[in-house]
Amino acid sequence: MDTKKMSIKLMIGWIAIYVVAGIIALLFEFGPLKDVSVTQPKTIYVLEVGGVLSSLALIPLALRGFKKMIDRLDDKQYPEDKIERIYMLCSWLRLGAFFLVVEFGVMLYYVINDTVGLYIAAIAAICSMFSFPTKAGIEHETGFY
Repeated sequence: MDTKKMSIKLMIGWIAIYVVAGIIALLFEFGPLKDVSVTQPKTIYVLEVGGVLSSLALIPLALRGFKKMIDRLDDKQYPEDKIERIYMLCSWLRLGAFFLVVEFGVMLYYVINDTVGLYIAAIAAICSMFSFPTKAGIEHETGFY
């Protein structure tokens, strides 16, 4: 198992979350989405509730759910290649959850012109710091050194 290659792949995915958020912000600030906004109160309410509920569901799932899945790998005696595949799948799902929440939060900020979206994106960004992929972290979580 090459933990260095795994960490590089996951780090690229982790950084992509913030690059895409920056691109979305640029598109809303200077690009073709500059004048896009939602003004109907019911639509704003639905978007805000959807953003809050998605963050309440996906962030704990990404943090605690990932930990439970990885802990189960230690209990079973799987071959190295299967552990690597399961670990990478779980890691990409975790990054995907953070990706969805951060990007939705940034878009929500610009679309409804309210700070709720920034709060959602900021909470997800702070929580994603706990899942920053490192070689040492992967070795510790998988048990392979």
